[in-house]
Amino acid sequence: MSNRLSGLALGSVLALALAGCQETTQTAARPRVDAPGIPVSVQSISGAPDDVTANFTGLLNEAAAERRMEIVPGDKPARFRVKGYLTAQPTEDGQTALAFVWDVYDASKQRAQRVQGESLGKRGGGSDPWAGIDRTVVAKAASDSMDAIAGFLVTMPPEAAPLAGGTGKDKADDKKTGTTRTASAAVGKRL
Repeated sequence: MSNRLSGLALGSVLALALAGCQETTQTAARPRVDAPGIPVSVQSISGAPDDVTANFTGLLNEAAAERRMEIVPGDKPARFRVKGYLTAQPTEDGQTALAFVWDVYDASKQRAQRVQGESLGKRGGGSDPWAGIDRTVVAKAASDSMDAIAGFLVTMPPEAAPLAGGTGKDKADDKKTGTTRTASAAVGKRL
């Protein structure tokens, strides 16, 4: 019995270690993370009908405030800029899934992280999967989105990514000192 439990524990640790090597982060069972003082700009949310997008945006802002994240307008300096995509689709068991994908870009417009997940809704009653998406489903997706984004943000050292849309002073200072700034987990996809 002891060997069996040790094997299960070792297998779980190995699975977690391997999961950490992947570019995409799933949001299942993610704990809430606070990310104070890291300015982030939400550049776009696409894929959903206007009413769902408006509802999602409001709930996303609430979730960000709960995590002490600083959401800034698109024309203001931000450490990271995010673009999101929402889609609704029927599941095999007849429910509706609200899936989300967020690409997090650094100041050099390199994709630094991708996070994704889904929130399950009620069973759809027709051909429009958006009909199965209610406020509760949208709120869970917004909360999970901010947990995933905040989880990434807190892993970044403060000097790792200058502010996007800043004054350019950071680049000038870097040239004087010979410092090179990089963002970890950059995967090289341009905005």
